[in-house]
Amino acid sequence: MSTKTDDQNKPHNFAPSPDFKWLCDELFVKIDNVQKQTRDHGAFKSLTVKYFEIISFFVKLWRKTVGDNIYPALILILPYRDRRIFNIKDYTLIKAICSFLRLPANSVTEKRLLRWKRRAGRGIKLSDFCVEEIRRRRSEPLNGERITIDKLNECLDQLAEERNTKGRGFKSLADSSVFKYCLENMSFTEMKYYFDIILKSRVIGGQEHKFLNCWHPDARDYLSVVSDLKTVADKLWDPSHRLKNDDLGVNLGLPFAPFLAKRLYISYDKVALRLKSDFYIEEKMDGERIQLHYMDYGRKLKWFSRRGNDYTYLYGEDIGTGTVAKYLQLDPKVRECVLDGEMISFDTEENSVLPFGLVKSSARDSLTAEGILTQGYRPLYMVIDFLYLNGVSLINVPLNTRKQYLSAILNPCPHAVEIIQSMHCYDDTSIKSSLEKAIMMGSEGIILKHFKSKYEIGARTDNWIKIKPEYLEQFGENLDLLVIGRDPGKKDSLMCGLAVLEGDEEPGAQSDKQVVNLDSEEEEEPRKAVKKFISFCTIANGISQEEFKQIERKTAGKWKNTEDHKPPKILEFGSKLPEEWIYPEDSVVLEVKARSLDNTESSGRKFKVGCTLHGGYCRRIREDKNWTECYTLYELWQERRKKVPLSEDSNNQKPMKSKKIRRPRIVSRLNQTLSCDDEAKTSSIFDGLIFYVISDYMASQDSERISKEQLCDLISGNGGKLTFNVISDHRVKGGLRIISGKYTLECKALIERGYDILSPQWLMDCVNTGFLVTIEPRHCFSVSEDMEKIARTRVDHFGDSYDVEITEDRLRDILTSKEFDSDFSTGSLDVISDVEDIPLFLFSRRIVFIPEGFSYLDTQLLKHKVRLYGGQLTDNVNQCNLIIVPDGKINLRGRIISDLRRLLSTFAAMTELPPAIPWIVIPAWIDRSIEENIQVPEEDFLAV
Repeated sequence: MSTKTDDQNKPHNFAPSPDFKWLCDELFVKIDNVQKQTRDHGAFKSLTVKYFEIISFFVKLWRKTVGDNIYPALILILPYRDRRIFNIKDYTLIKAICSFLRLPANSVTEKRLLRWKRRAGRGIKLSDFCVEEIRRRRSEPLNGERITIDKLNECLDQLAEERNTKGRGFKSLADSSVFKYCLENMSFTEMKYYFDIILKSRVIGGQEHKFLNCWHPDARDYLSVVSDLKTVADKLWDPSHRLKNDDLGVNLGLPFAPFLAKRLYISYDKVALRLKSDFYIEEKMDGERIQLHYMDYGRKLKWFSRRGNDYTYLYGEDIGTGTVAKYLQLDPKVRECVLDGEMISFDTEENSVLPFGLVKSSARDSLTAEGILTQGYRPLYMVIDFLYLNGVSLINVPLNTRKQYLSAILNPCPHAVEIIQSMHCYDDTSIKSSLEKAIMMGSEGIILKHFKSKYEIGARTDNWIKIKPEYLEQFGENLDLLVIGRDPGKKDSLMCGLAVLEGDEEPGAQSDKQVVNLDSEEEEEPRKAVKKFISFCTIANGISQEEFKQIERKTAGKWKNTEDHKPPKILEFGSKLPEEWIYPEDSVVLEVKARSLDNTESSGRKFKVGCTLHGGYCRRIREDKNWTECYTLYELWQERRKKVPLSEDSNNQKPMKSKKIRRPRIVSRLNQTLSCDDEAKTSSIFDGLIFYVISDYMASQDSERISKEQLCDLISGNGGKLTFNVISDHRVKGGLRIISGKYTLECKALIERGYDILSPQWLMDCVNTGFLVTIEPRHCFSVSEDMEKIARTRVDHFGDSYDVEITEDRLRDILTSKEFDSDFSTGSLDVISDVEDIPLFLFSRRIVFIPEGFSYLDTQLLKHKVRLYGGQLTDNVNQCNLIIVPDGKINLRGRIISDLRRLLSTFAAMTELPPAIPWIVIPAWIDRSIEENIQVPEEDFLAV
């Protein structure tokens, strides 16, 4: 009976399935024509009206001639929302088409198609080029079999099935009977959009929201909640039937956006006031947010991620199977329910929680082929909330009541399914002591929840607040950045940007933004619309080959060459332009971790934000976030504001702050001198010398051009005199220095007259050392043989000076020089066999504490690596910014780690804000950092 009722409530079509060509002509072609007219005639004012007219006419025509079930067409109109997976990329499609056309391998046509992006204008897709090549060799089928929308969906179903059974290479696609069937029976118009659909391109551009709103006024909002086109089409077919508030909440079997905690950088007492001095405190778990939909007394389960990805195959489809589902023990009276929780990795041998990155692998690897649980790490589902029970939504029920219900219906299973522990608190003292305990346990932090808070779908409000300790040598939290450009190569360099929201100030007004009061008690405004994206940094480190391939799959065909296509207004770059750019809606979000902000002048020019990240490293691709949810310019201002001392009272200073070690820069004094005015002489190094400067200079260590005027200012600022007629000016014979970094006509003429020419590098070495250095080979731009012989006696056979103190840049030059390559022999010292690749100042900002009690060999090897790569060691844990615990016996390591955490936890009691503490990592962090030539994220190598 219920099945019949449900069937009656679903939409039906009274007419046969229309042709796919009809869909193309009535919707796709018309929308493309509007875009072409825009490009040709520049008519912008009536675009919205034109799109609305086309889409609304199509919707009315479908309802009138076909029926109320739009789903068969909807998955073709919004193919990127289609749950079917084809795994067809540009390369696969191009090779399959060339095979269909019976072209030889590596033909001219194939090569031309593979380079299609170089010829693509705005709005031109791979499908256009593919159809063009097919049109040259084949005519349209005059008597081809009619392909309806339903028939095309059957073909696409089979394509998705073939991907699972035969794999997805270009050969399997070329041999596919349904692929050949479509190409042999489709018109060129149909073919173009067929290619777009199997590539999962945006067939109707950016008009998806208009289409959903035209079909039903609630369709767009409902899709954002359920993330499923079939559900939207089945429920929203009658525009007069509007959704109720409950429909935009928790729906059994359908994913929803979870309630998120907000991070506030305010004092503990103000946090308590925000929560009305009545709140729960819970541990913040380092895992993946997972919601469980429990149906039919556990005979059917669904596990969804924060973005609606289905992980049922990982955790179990019923209570009798799976890595987690088989441990679910609910009250027998529970027919159906929805739980919200965090899936974490648990080490059963060491009885500890593992880092986030092991969550999915722990689920895949924890079972043998026979389904027996193995020892080691495994998934643990930590339930944090209870939202639905036997047909009744609980999101409006107070949190304290929801927790009582959860305890009543769920029987925890240790290390498999547990309920998060909560503590009912009332004041700031409890917050402080709880954070101390979290640090002592090695936890990520704590979550504070208002005692009677409702569950707000997809919201982030002051009712849930997260507090985490700050970590030394790290720039705030990990940043979710949008990729807006790239420089292709053996390892792509991805340029990332920040979102600028409507009403936010421009980067140039950052100083004015400092007045933002982060302690304000006012409610935070809803997130504004994204106005544009501005360049912030480039990222290449931390992205695996598989992740590069994943990014390529997601963005294939969407990249535009910067030389051929000017970036749109929504993207703004500094002086550093990427070779290719991409529209925000077509891109991906990366989670990036950084050591600090780089505020140098050169970085300010390169990136539109005015600064960039130092030591940026990609942790993962954020599949759970779209382009509108990434890090904003305003959030960057807030993060920088946090670094400003809130009080001059010395009692409020953080005890763990230590003096930072800055990397030496060969032009540091030069930059300082160039910024001085004429009256502020920095030294008398060049007193008594006369200089004639011919050209500017490109400083090799940072590839920055130093102008002739700046070189003259440098000389004047350090006591030297300038002449502008070198031939007639003989005031000081022997005291003349001619400086040039280029072979100009004037320089060549002076060389022919017998003058010695020095490189501007000599000026910089003098300024950096504070005295007149003797002439060395690298200072000789063009000199006599006698001077060159004398210069060679002042350096060793590696080119290292006997007088001038070596710098990082000079050492790097020596290590990469041919002299070093040919003369230096490592002998039996395997540890430095690849010394030319060593980043000698990799750990230059690190002050490392290594606890005693471990084997002498392990400890000394660690200390050796730290020193070798530029780090410092300390015996005082209060002065360090990194703790490395050597490998050793489990009991010894566990005791020492506990002692260290107990010591660090005391700092939470010494400040009114979250304390700054050092990471505690294992030796693998050192080895991985050396391997990747960058300091990798510490949270992936925590000592547990």
